[in-house]
Amino acid sequence: MKLAFIDTETTGLDYSTSAVLEFAAIIVENGVLLEQYETKIKPTSVELFYALPKALEINGYTPKAWFDAPPMREVGPKIIALLDGSILVGHNVSFDEVMLTSNLKLHGVEGRIPYQKIDTQTLVMEHLWPLGLKRASLDSVRDFLGWSKVGAHTAMGDARDAKRLFDLLWRKPPQREI
Repeated sequence: MKLAFIDTETTGLDYSTSAVLEFAAIIVENGVLLEQYETKIKPTSVELFYALPKALEINGYTPKAWFDAPPMREVGPKIIALLDGSILVGHNVSFDEVMLTSNLKLHGVEGRIPYQKIDTQTLVMEHLWPLGLKRASLDSVRDFLGWSKVGAHTAMGDARDAKRLFDLLWRKPPQREI
């Protein structure tokens, strides 16, 4: 089984107006790490016009930090090739899939993002809610499990924590203590 632990950081929550600012993937097949990939993605001026200031603040976007970032039309083919044949895994992974698909189409990048998904939020609801977790956000999970928030709200940091969460909870019997 080839799994792609992914995350995107975006300029907002609406796929029709928001741009992907950052993408990361950790590709694992049959338990073996194949590749890790992360990239910033330069938004267009139109995409920045629709950007939510709070989203830019959370993601640390500044024109200077993204000055040399490639545009989606350049990195899109790499993303599609990287994810080919994978099951997407992430925390609220449907959001990432929709954002990627929308942005790739908007920028004329040919190809498809895989549609098979495993959402770590579902694993959290199955395994951690019975233990007292009240919210399924990745930050809430980090707090609940005592994980560091260093790297939170970066695509690679969130992809790594989604993988860590998957490794902790996937196909485990329900338990009262972790």
